[in-house]
Amino acid sequence: MTRKLRGLRLPAIALLVLLPAGAGWSETKPPATDNAAARGKEFVLPQKHDPGLSREAKRGRSQYEYYCAICHGKRGDADGFNAPNLRTPPARHTDPILMGTLSDAQIQRIIKEGGGALGRSPQMPPWGGVLKSQEIADLTAFIHTLAVPSKK
Repeated sequence: MTRKLRGLRLPAIALLVLLPAGAGWSETKPPATDNAAARGKEFVLPQKHDPGLSREAKRGRSQYEYYCAICHGKRGDADGFNAPNLRTPPARHTDPILMGTLSDAQIQRIIKEGGGALGRSPQMPPWGGVLKSQEIADLTAFIHTLAVPSKK
């Protein structure tokens, strides 16, 4: 019987030690803090608002900023970070005269096969192995939004 009591001694001591540690614990919620989450409001990051862009052009804008802006510039002014390093300046997508001479099919072919496909700069790389057809179409839609005729 003493052996049985010895086996119970350790759990009993552990219970006595741990019981006071949890004595202050309760299941009540802490007082509400004064922040948006506590008031039930969700914080939303501000978004770019472009009411004039189609869904395709909006998708194309993110592709353009990732793949094209390094040479063509974020706004298409041929002033990207890499533009000074090129032998032939990149196309200025904001030029309505230049862009008016290119059809959608030609723009898509240049994006897919590179500038050399239509006798343009061979430094323009082919993106057909990287971009899907829909992404190229989205890029074309966005490029069209950059060439806005000047107001006189």
